[in-house]
Amino acid sequence: MQNIAILNLPGPEFLNVFGLVVILVLAATYLCIRLADRTDRRPPPPVPQNPDAMEVAFLQGGVNQVIRTLIYDLAQRGFVVLAAEDHVIPTEKQPEPGELTAMETRLLEAVQAKPKAHALFEDRSLRRWLLEQLAPLRAKLAAEELIKPKSVKIWRRRAQIGGTLIIVGLALAKIYVEWTAGAVNVAYLVFLAAASVASLFALAYVLTRTHASRRGHAYLDAMRLAYGGRLKEAVGHIGSPGPEARAFHGAALFLIGLYGFAPLKGTTEAMFAEAFSRGSGSDGSDCGTSCGGSCGDGGASDGGVRD
Repeated sequence: MQNIAILNLPGPEFLNVFGLVVILVLAATYLCIRLADRTDRRPPPPVPQNPDAMEVAFLQGGVNQVIRTLIYDLAQRGFVVLAAEDHVIPTEKQPEPGELTAMETRLLEAVQAKPKAHALFEDRSLRRWLLEQLAPLRAKLAAEELIKPKSVKIWRRRAQIGGTLIIVGLALAKIYVEWTAGAVNVAYLVFLAAASVASLFALAYVLTRTHASRRGHAYLDAMRLAYGGRLKEAVGHIGSPGPEARAFHGAALFLIGLYGFAPLKGTTEAMFAEAFSRGSGSDGSDCGTSCGGSCGDGGASDGGVRD
């Protein structure tokens, strides 16, 4: 091992080479994960006239976005309210038989304990139940190549394992050479190796954090463009007198599912954007542009590519 030229380089020169290796590993990871999703070879489906709200919400942000969408719709219909300190509490209004879907009924039951918004996202039994209900929908999205294919998960793991072995292996080899030569000042190399591995996993997370595939993102972009005018008109009614004051006026399920709570910021209902942004953590799908999202632990629980 001591005869390997790269390991005999002086400290500063070795660190330069080590940094280059890390950059190459990160670049290879990006390419592996990026090329594992080739769904954009097909054009996105046409924008539907009557989009399925739950389909759009799940594609946009998994179970987290489904919870946001349904809770907001329940609030719009007067069954729940957002109280102080982000608590979601039920009202005295009771639904008529058959008025709510099974998922809405389950969420209405979940808020009987008056939980904070974040508690809804962290309720594992609720998430598992919702995933079971959403299984047919998820299968449909997968068949249409709108969610990330399994190959992304496979190549992500390969890149993480391979990259870690290269980074840690090279660092340990240099440490061994320095140690046998009597040098003990390797703390910076240990730190650099740890930071590099952390960067590798962070990159893999960022590249796989959303549910939508590249074709799915194109589909969402097309819908956001097509329904932008409807969103602007609906937001304009918030806070106005009369029945039009109901935000999104009957279209909350679809528009919140597609755009998230970001459009509510700056309106009289901005509290929803703030509470659920805090509550959903790193899912980030409330940004309305898939700029972040799944989810604190939502990636694992929502059926995305993360574990």
